[in-house]
Amino acid sequence: MKDKKQLLEHFLAFFTIFIWALTFLCTKALMDVFTNLEILFLRYALAYVCIWLIYPKKPEKIGLKNELLIVLASICGTSYYQYMENLSVKFTTPASVSFITAMAPLFTAIFSTIILKTKLTKETVIGMIISIIGVGFVSFGDSRILDTGLKGDIIIFCTVWMWAIYTILVKILADKGIKGFAVTRRLFFYSLLEMAIPLILKADFSREKFTVPTIAGIVYLGLFASAVCFYTWNRAAERLGPVTTAKYLFIMPAITLIAQVIVKMSVLSIPAVFGMALILVGLYVSEKKTSVNNN
Repeated sequence: MKDKKQLLEHFLAFFTIFIWALTFLCTKALMDVFTNLEILFLRYALAYVCIWLIYPKKPEKIGLKNELLIVLASICGTSYYQYMENLSVKFTTPASVSFITAMAPLFTAIFSTIILKTKLTKETVIGMIISIIGVGFVSFGDSRILDTGLKGDIIIFCTVWMWAIYTILVKILADKGIKGFAVTRRLFFYSLLEMAIPLILKADFSREKFTVPTIAGIVYLGLFASAVCFYTWNRAAERLGPVTTAKYLFIMPAITLIAQVIVKMSVLSIPAVFGMALILVGLYVSEKKTSVNNN
C-alpha cells in the first residue's frame, strides 16, 4: 500500500513538471502583449480565486513564526523567483531557462543536508551528476541556444537557488502539520500583496489585450501551472521529501525542448536525444536507495 501511495506522489511530481515545462513557452508568447509583472499578477490572481473556491474555509491561525515562513516561501517560490524566471525567458530561449532551472535539485540536496540534516547517498550524488550531464546535452543540443544573449542565463542562474529554499520551506511547514491548500492559498495571497505597489504604478490591463490566445495562456498559467501545480508540487515535497521531488526538475528541459521543437520547428539533435536518455538514467540511479533518507 505504501508503494502505491508513493507511486501516486511520483506521478504528481512528474505531472507538475510536465505542466511547468510548457510555461516557459507560454510566458514567452504572452510577453508580446503583457509585461512580466502583469502576467504574474493575472496568473496568481486567477490561481488565488480558484484555490479560494476549492478551499473557502477561513484560514486557521498558525502563529506568527509560521506565517513568516510562508511569506519567505512566497518570496522564494511564487513572487520574486517567479518574476526573475519570467524575466530571464525574455532574454533567452525557453529551453535554456528550463535547463538552468533544472540545476535546483543540486542546491536542494545541499541545503537539505545543511538545514534538514538529510543524508546524501552515493546513489543520489552519482544520479544527480549523470542527470546534470544529461541536462547539459539537452540544453546545448538546442540549435538556437548558442545564438542567444547571456543576460537571461545569468539572471536565472543567480536566482535558481531560491527554488531550493522554497521546496525545503514547504517540507518544514508540512512537518509542522501545515500543508495542502492552507499553505498554497496563503502563498498566492502574500505574492499578490508583494507585487501590489509596483503593479499599481505600471500595470496596463487594456481591454484589447485580452484576446482568445492571451486569455487561454493566462488560464493555463493561472489554473493549471499555479493553482493545481503548486498544490501537487507541495504535496509531493511533503510526502517524498524535498530532494527526491526536486530531482524531477531534471526532466523539465527535455520536455521544454520537445515542445520548442514542435512549436518552432527547430531541429531535435542527436546530443539532445542522448541528454534525455541520460536524465532518465540519472533519475533511476538516484532513486535506488533514497526513499528512506528523504521521507
